[in-house]
Amino acid sequence: MKIILILVLFNLQSGSEVITAEFDDDRACELAALRTFQGVTAEPDLRPLEPAGGATPIDGTVIARDSDGAEIGMYSCNPSRSDGQNG
Repeated sequence: MKIILILVLFNLQSGSEVITAEFDDDRACELAALRTFQGVTAEPDLRPLEPAGGATPIDGTVIARDSDGAEIGMYSCNPSRSDGQNG
């Protein structure tokens, strides 16, 4: 089963950047997300997304913060829905 990474880097000056990639397992996907955020801040704080005000959480979504607590992005690693499915 393939795992799809969907990652968004927040950038107020130039706009958010969306990155997608495919991996063979969850661990490889999570490590790729970590390395991406380490390019922004040396020690990103990665935690499950907790939606505001009674909104429904999106399973598997992680928010990344820098050392000051500012949100720098978010990502999710999920199984590809196209694996083994025809048309």
